[in-house]
Amino acid sequence: MNMLTNARGDALQAYLFQCDDERLFAVSLVPSGRNIPRSACADGWRFKTAFALGVHFPVPASIDPEPILRGIRALGYYIWREGIPHGTSQ
Repeated sequence: MNMLTNARGDALQAYLFQCDDERLFAVSLVPSGRNIPRSACADGWRFKTAFALGVHFPVPASIDPEPILRGIRALGYYIWREGIPHGTSQ
């Protein structure tokens, strides 16, 4: 079992954050989001919701799960701006 699979091998517990009223979002596997760079959101990341993250599970934002999974694998978090299909840093 690695950090991107759970005991059943299907979905991970993930946490969605938003940067104030901006359309900037982040996902982390850390409930507090402390591993998401504060420099990307000067006012601080605001917790939105917890969700099941997996290839076959919907994300509670307008993005596919695959780029999030790749970002988490590479950096431990994933940041994107709504309307832009991908990006792990802003």
